[in-house]
Amino acid sequence: MIKYNEKERLLKHVLNQKLYFSEIEERLVRVTYSLMADNVYTIDRAIPDLIKIINLLELEHEAIMLEINRILE
Repeated sequence: MIKYNEKERLLKHVLNQKLYFSEIEERLVRVTYSLMADNVYTIDRAIPDLIKIINLLELEHEAIMLEINRILE
């Protein structure tokens, strides 16, 4: 059975992941909205932002996989 402290730590970890994904989602929405609403914000300017978002998602994916492997060991 998982102890209370371990449950609290896992809850904090999951909440931090959710917050991080929400921040990434907000960035994606902002870039998408800017492309749709602003003639000055061009695809050339959006591409680096989208690449950053993809990289952040990849890093988070790797962190989740490491956490899963740690739990399974």
